[in-house]
Amino acid sequence: MTPLTPAVTEAVAAVREHFTGHPVEVTPDGAGGAVVIVSDVDFGDRYTPRTTWLGFLIDAACPHSDIYPFYCGRIARVDGNAYGDGVQPLEWQNRPALQLSRRSNRRNGFDNAVLKAERVIQWFATK
Repeated sequence: MTPLTPAVTEAVAAVREHFTGHPVEVTPDGAGGAVVIVSDVDFGDRYTPRTTWLGFLIDAACPHSDIYPFYCGRIARVDGNAYGDGVQPLEWQNRPALQLSRRSNRRNGFDNAVLKAERVIQWFATK
């Protein structure tokens, strides 16, 4: 099993720092990357339950790869409407999940796991 690359280790540390107070589970993927699951993430009052987990893979090509896709627990909109484009229910890491496919096609050198996670949370909170 390949250990986490230095860039992935740094990205994981940034996620832990950003989500201070939230449990962060990190599982090496065996190729130098890591599966990251942040618990107790607030998706806003448009969803029930309001808080759930957020998960993603930081692959070994970090920082030169997009963090994509993202997953979260199966939250439901309180108004009963659809989630919006790019959301589908599935199983991920042996848990029921929603997959959000929001690729960053115009990435720049400033994009990272923390910024992408926050954009995903904001996307849900405003949809």
